[in-house]
Amino acid sequence: MVSIVIVTFNSLPEVLACLESIERSAAGIPHEIIVVDNASSDGTVAAVRERFPSVRLLANEENMGFPRANNQALPLVHGEYIFFLNPDSELQHGALVRLLTELDSVSGRAAVGPRLRKPHEFASPQCARRLPTLWTEFSNLLWLDWIYPRSRILAWKYYAPWDRTTDRDVECLLGAALLCRTDQVRALGGFDESVPLYLDDMDLCKRLGDLGRLHYVSGAEVLHHYSTSTKKLPQALIKRLGVQATYRYFAKHRGEAYARAYVAAVAVAGILAFPLGFIRLLGGSLRKARRRWDEARVFVDWAWRSKDVTYTLPRLP
Repeated sequence: MVSIVIVTFNSLPEVLACLESIERSAAGIPHEIIVVDNASSDGTVAAVRERFPSVRLLANEENMGFPRANNQALPLVHGEYIFFLNPDSELQHGALVRLLTELDSVSGRAAVGPRLRKPHEFASPQCARRLPTLWTEFSNLLWLDWIYPRSRILAWKYYAPWDRTTDRDVECLLGAALLCRTDQVRALGGFDESVPLYLDDMDLCKRLGDLGRLHYVSGAEVLHHYSTSTKKLPQALIKRLGVQATYRYFAKHRGEAYARAYVAAVAVAGILAFPLGFIRLLGGSLRKARRRWDEARVFVDWAWRSKDVTYTLPRLP
């Protein structure tokens, strides 16, 4: 049996669509669904109880955050496999069957992930990538991996020029749809509740990778609407949280010296982003120029204050 765990926060339309997609896609698979609601104020709890009475629902009185909410579900899990699924994701036909087959068929695999995609794309690069290094993050901060997506060097983070049409082992899968072995997740203690937003799935993948291989499955498709809860956050705050999470990842898994080197990389990226903004302006795009300048301010400010400041916000799923 597979236990499907969904953490939700003020994403009523998305979680209903998600549960409907499970009904269609997993009808022939023994499964249970556990929804952990992080004190939503949009009627999620009542709607799920009315529309999907078989779902096991945990209703938190406050927002516990994504890692802790997932861990709340662990003692309730009965399945041999656990499938972490974001509420803004929709399983496509046969996706869960394919994932289970791929995980069950190879004993050395610790986790498998599907081809996650937005409505307008074939696959999101984020759904199968390498774990962070100084080079991958520096290229990403300057958008070099997006400007040259087929470069083996600049887009190394995304296994360029691989196009995600084939299956392969990877270092990191996206926590929005991640199928694991329950006993291994429990042995690891679940998600690390001390890590910040945007680090939780990277951290779990790093620790799962120490137990076995992580495998991307192209034939398992999941439609992902991406961060319905974080869409409302200011872009500058999202950038700050992203670099803070990466810093914490390096400090935890690579050591403090490596993390401090990352601070220097962020500062350099911020300085370089200012002239890149003028290039965008000369190209006729004031909006893109402002975006570069905003990023430059965020990166330089964060690097300058990184010793003393940890950026936080109300916990989101």
